[in-house]
Amino acid sequence: MTASCGGSTGAGAACPTCSEGDRHVPLFLMDNLVRRLASSPSKFVEKHVAPGQVVADLGSGSGFYALPLARRVGASGKVFAVDSDGEAVKALSAKAQGLNLGAVVDPRVGSAAQLGFIPDASTDFVLASGLLCCMVDHEGAVDEIKRILKPSGTAYLSVTRAFRKSDPRAVSREEWHKILEGFKVLEGREGLASRWVLVSRLDRGSSGAKGGASAGGAG
Repeated sequence: MTASCGGSTGAGAACPTCSEGDRHVPLFLMDNLVRRLASSPSKFVEKHVAPGQVVADLGSGSGFYALPLARRVGASGKVFAVDSDGEAVKALSAKAQGLNLGAVVDPRVGSAAQLGFIPDASTDFVLASGLLCCMVDHEGAVDEIKRILKPSGTAYLSVTRAFRKSDPRAVSREEWHKILEGFKVLEGREGLASRWVLVSRLDRGSSGAKGGASAGGAG
């Protein structure tokens, strides 16, 4: 299995170069019936993604969103599914193959801060649901999201507010607003437990935009 940094890992192993300090959530918590009933990934995907598009699911886990994304974009589209947890990526790869989505999903073990395998300005939609608050290199991940996003593309970012401020992975209110200064905010919400936004690049183009879609149901 290839790591996103270009290194190689064993099956089910995390890339030690990319994932130091990342938080890995148990697989059964990332994809289960209760979560699906509370937040339908298919409904979320339909609001933000169109057939034939190129998508990056950063912090994809075992495929809660990546597989519905793959169904939505279809054979003419592509889903880059990136996670630093090798076990999660291994499970996602197996699910994709079993659903005949192996040609659509490109699973990668690595960091969202190192996406060199995704070309500049090539992605229609970037999903980073709960990503930043599970990794240390926030700046690196945000820079990569900006780099890979098309001028006409959108990105969904969400973070939890439940972690200790002393946690290096936590995203403070001040840091969150600093991050948003680098994007055009299309919509968002701040609750007691989480924050989310739908954003585009500051140099956003006018063609093919999907801005204005409701972001409820994720994060």
